[in-house]
Amino acid sequence: MDDSVGQRIITARRVRRLTQQELADKAGISRSYLQKLETGSRPTSHSVLVKLARTMRVEVSRLTGQPYDTDPGPEDQLVHGVIPELRRVMLCYRDPSPSPLLPAREFEELYVAVEEVNRHRRAASYARVAPALPGLLTELGALALAETPGSLASREAYGLLAQVYRGVNSLAHKLGYLDLSTAALERVEWAARLSDDPLLVATARYLLAGAMLREGAYAPARRVLEQLERDLVDIESRDARGLFGAVLLKRVMVQARSGDVSAMRSDLDQAAEVAARLGGGDAVFYETAFGTAQVGIYRAAAAIEIGDYDTAVRDGGALVLPDDMPAERSSHHHIDQAHARLVAGDRGGAWESLRTARRIAPLHTRKHPRTRDTVGTLLRLERADDESRLGFARWAGVAI
Repeated sequence: MDDSVGQRIITARRVRRLTQQELADKAGISRSYLQKLETGSRPTSHSVLVKLARTMRVEVSRLTGQPYDTDPGPEDQLVHGVIPELRRVMLCYRDPSPSPLLPAREFEELYVAVEEVNRHRRAASYARVAPALPGLLTELGALALAETPGSLASREAYGLLAQVYRGVNSLAHKLGYLDLSTAALERVEWAARLSDDPLLVATARYLLAGAMLREGAYAPARRVLEQLERDLVDIESRDARGLFGAVLLKRVMVQARSGDVSAMRSDLDQAAEVAARLGGGDAVFYETAFGTAQVGIYRAAAAIEIGDYDTAVRDGGALVLPDDMPAERSSHHHIDQAHARLVAGDRGGAWESLRTARRIAPLHTRKHPRTRDTVGTLLRLERADDESRLGFARWAGVAI
C-alpha cells in the first residue's frame, strides 16, 4: 500500500473533488510541480504542504501521515504508550492526584529529575524522557497548588512545571501528536506566568511562535516574535541575549516562508551579530540553543525555504557542528541537508546526510516526516536494489 505524501495529497484532492489544475491554482503552485509531488518524484517542502493543506481544508498531519505509531519496536511502543497517560494527566492539571503508594519527593529531588528530563530531551533520548513526564506533571502540579499562591516556593514549583510541559510539547510534536503538543504549549505559558519569571514567559511565547510557523500562521507568528524582541531588549542578562538571538532565528524562518527574503537576510545578519557578542560559541539559554553554529543551521534552512538549494547544500555542508550541540538540532540539520541535496541532484549525498542524522538521533530521524518523504522520493527515482538503502527505508517506515 502506497502511504506516501504524494498519495495522501491525491486522496485528499479527490475527496475535495479537485483536479490537479484546480488544486495547483488555488494553492498558488504550478501544475507540473504538484504532479511531481503526487508522483513522488520531488520531495515536498513544509511551506507547500501548508498551502495544500489549507487549500483542501485538512491538517498538515493528514498529508504527512503522522503520528507514525505502528512500529513494533520496543522503543517506539514505550514512547507512544505514554501518550494516553499524558492526556489523562493534562486533563487533571487543576486536580493532580499523586500516587499514595509512592513517597512524595522534595523540591530538590524534583529539580534534579526535571534537569535530567531536559538533558535527555536535548539529546533526543525520548525513551528516557517519556516515562518520566506523567509523574513529574502530577507531583509538581500537586506541589505548586499546595504552596501559598505567589510565594517563592509556589513560583519555583510552577517554573519547574513549565519546563516539564515543554518536555511534553517537544515529545508530542516529535511523535506527531500535534493536538497534544498544542495543549502542552498552553500549559507552558500558564505555568510560566505563575512562576513570575519573564524569561520563562518569553520562552513560552517563543514556542507558540514556532507552532504558528508550522501551521502557516506567518503574520501572527511575526507579531509574537516582534513583541518578544521588544520585551527582551529591556532585560539585561546573558540568557535574555541568547533568547533574543533565538527569536531572531525563528523570525528568519517566518520571513523565508512568507517570501520576504530581504527581511530574512537582515534578521540572519542581526542574529550573527548577537552570537558574536555572546562569544561566538553555542550555548543553551532557558533550554533554547543559540550561537554561531545555530545561525549557520538557520542560514541553510532558510535557503531551502526560498528554493535556493545550491546555497543550502554549500553553506550547510560546510558547517562544523559542535560536539555538544543538542542532538535534536544536529539531526534536524542533516535531515534538512538530505532534502536539499536530493533536490540539488546529489542523491548519494542525500543518503549520507540521512545516515548521519540516524547516527546522531535515531528516533528523532525515524519520526521526522521529511525523512520519510526524502527516502520515498529517493527510492522512486533510483528504483534501488541496494540492500543497505532498502534496509534504511524499512527502518524509517517507508513502504517499499
